[in-house]
Amino acid sequence: MVIPRRRVALFMEVSSAYDHGVARGIMRYARTCGNWQLFGYGWSLSRIRDKRTWDGDGVITRVHTPTEVPPLLALGVPIVDVCRASPHPRIHSAANDDEATGRAAGDHMLAAGHHRFAFCGAPEGAWSQRRFKGFSERIGIAQTAIPTLQKQRDWWRRLEGPSAVVKQWLKQLERPTAILASDDAIGVQLTMACADLGLRVPEDIAIVGVDNEEVLCEFSNPTLTSIPCDTERMGYEAAALLDTLMKTGDPGVAQHIAIPPLPIVVRGSSDSFATSDPAVLAALRLIHQHDHPVAHVPQVVAASGLSRRALEQRFRKELQRTIHDEIHRARMHRACHLLLTSTIPVAKVAIRCGFSSPQRFHAVFSRDFGISASEYREQQRVV
Repeated sequence: MVIPRRRVALFMEVSSAYDHGVARGIMRYARTCGNWQLFGYGWSLSRIRDKRTWDGDGVITRVHTPTEVPPLLALGVPIVDVCRASPHPRIHSAANDDEATGRAAGDHMLAAGHHRFAFCGAPEGAWSQRRFKGFSERIGIAQTAIPTLQKQRDWWRRLEGPSAVVKQWLKQLERPTAILASDDAIGVQLTMACADLGLRVPEDIAIVGVDNEEVLCEFSNPTLTSIPCDTERMGYEAAALLDTLMKTGDPGVAQHIAIPPLPIVVRGSSDSFATSDPAVLAALRLIHQHDHPVAHVPQVVAASGLSRRALEQRFRKELQRTIHDEIHRARMHRACHLLLTSTIPVAKVAIRCGFSSPQRFHAVFSRDFGISASEYREQQRVV
């Protein structure tokens, strides 16, 4: 039987790290099909002369504004969006789970003991507002009660240096404050403005960005903590969805696949704990030290120089949780990170994270996540 040729267009630039990740996922899926011909704007793709008259079978694109939708729909083929900046009831999508991204930022800041929070974003971006929503929900503070600075996405990118507007906004924040920047470019602008104002990052202002654009994050001073979008999986899932739509027909009602973000990459802009209590700080540093199994309660107590009862009281006062709670959070965060970013066997992940046995780890992981560690690795990793 002859397999019909599929002509698929990529109506998107392939210039940023985000684009490259999406493109890798699409290419990987296309190779499994064996009958896709890819069209687009890159030198390695078959050229599209005019996308308004392009004749093919399906499109993968990034829809930024509502004005882009009518010409796409006029093509009469299935469309899958890998951005979801401007959702439309007839445009399918496979994109980052932005609310989960906001929640991840909140988790990171709460774990560091922060009590004051702020947000910087782009008001026209649905992705930015979804991240703000998830952040607000996780920290338990209404969006209207969170100090915010929202400017058009292009405004942030036109800045050649820290804006007076940004500096004035930062001056008004109480300290310490933890800020979620809805993308890395905004996060870098914040670090530069803090430097000009003499604000210490992360001691006075802690900053978390999104996208993990490594060049931006590593050249920032201090380096920028960021939450990576799983762009390669987004591209793969977008291609798989488009393949299904091309085979079965477009139902006319948009389907959306939300791709969870990858584990946060902690760098200098948030790598500290928002507590002035030296005993609690010593305990937190031991619990969260890298490349060592997470400590047990007696070790943490010994590091603090206090009795267990005294340290528990200070933990509750500073962090609103117990020593055991903090150890558990650290273990599970490290376990998830190892499951997603390494091929270490699950049994060894258990030992590295300080569990007494693989069996105990399996029981705790299943209780917390509702699935086994192996199932979590299978579901969440790049397919």
